[in-house]
Amino acid sequence: MKTVSITNHLPAATAIACALAGAANAALVNGGFESGLAGWTTADQVGSDGTFFVQSGVLSPVNGFDVPAPPQGINAAMTDSGAGGAHVLYQDFTIPTGVTSATVAFSLFLNNGAGTYFNINSLDWALANPAGGTNLNQQARVDLMTITGDAFSVAAGNVLQNLFQTTAQTPAVTGYNAFSVDVTAVFQAHAGETIRLRFAETDNVNFFNLGVDNVSVTAVPAPAACSVLLGLLAGSRRRSRR
Repeated sequence: MKTVSITNHLPAATAIACALAGAANAALVNGGFESGLAGWTTADQVGSDGTFFVQSGVLSPVNGFDVPAPPQGINAAMTDSGAGGAHVLYQDFTIPTGVTSATVAFSLFLNNGAGTYFNINSLDWALANPAGGTNLNQQARVDLMTITGDAFSVAAGNVLQNLFQTTAQTPAVTGYNAFSVDVTAVFQAHAGETIRLRFAETDNVNFFNLGVDNVSVTAVPAPAACSVLLGLLAGSRRRSRR
């Protein structure tokens, strides 16, 4: 949050207004899932099993696996299924103009029954390889995307910034871990545009629970207007003393 230094020569109301002008949240709604999945869109690849569910308590929504309680409030979003599948959860929002810094924050829980991850360059859970078998695909990722591409796309033309992706070094099972990612460059390059925040999970090896909670998008605008206001008020104060 931008901190504005105010002397006692300026009205208190002006100080408060300028301090508040230093930070603003982009229009992301229901980031804690306390209203269920309202404001979010889910999609599941054709032929796959399971989806993103609202999760509360300490059991997964379908299989009843032991999972940690949501870190914020009583609800989280979580994938669960009885068979292989690919699932996405996303929300579109408009980037403010004049952003000087921006972050996307979220908490993730991983429960990967495969014991390791298989990150192929696709979210397709049933993608066949040339030999006729199925590529092992067990992964999770978080991306900022355009809104024009397919919700399951990982193409460079659709993914503006990857915020998280499982790797061979990622633990198979974690508690909820908090992430905060700098997205200033993307926000500045796409000021005023509507983009997408996507959470994705694919599993065709063994079960996989991806839990999501405490999601926020924060953008700090340029303080130019407030600086001008302070300058005018300070000038007026000096003139009044003459």
